[in-house]
Amino acid sequence: FAGYISQVLNNYTDHACDGEYVSLRCPHRTTISIQSSFYGRIVPSHQMCPSRYPHSYATLIKEDVACSVGTSLQKMLDECQDRRSCQFLVNSRLFGADPCPGTGKYLIVWYKCRPNEYKSKVACEDDKLRLSCKKSMVIAIYSATFGRTQGGSLECPYQTLGMPMI
Repeated sequence: FAGYISQVLNNYTDHACDGEYVSLRCPHRTTISIQSSFYGRIVPSHQMCPSRYPHSYATLIKEDVACSVGTSLQKMLDECQDRRSCQFLVNSRLFGADPCPGTGKYLIVWYKCRPNEYKSKVACEDDKLRLSCKKSMVIAIYSATFGRTQGGSLECPYQTLGMPMI
């Protein structure tokens, strides 16, 4: 049971170079929850995903290390979100227009394994939040957020601070 809980509460990172398969997996009764994703190149090839072709030193100096694809997160959500596992071949065609042709790229994915069944609670500022469960059950906090979400629904009313509501 403890091993299962640690698998659910862990943050996972996986990466694959162009031409390799990326494979995300979660344990039974959980699904993939994509946290973040990057496709492109921000470090030189001698540090990550070396080129398959021999390069001269002059070519390495000109390598584009400021290359990223803005559709990476949405593509990972489309491919893997809420599935127990997903696997696919990493290549630039998967992510749309190639912002740096000729530069070998890689995918890095950060994800968690979300339980299929979970409860969520909200407490507003200065409120007390009480969590409880049945005997022989264990509370495991999957995630917590403090503050307001940008563009999300307002769970708590704004504090008036002595000013009238408009």
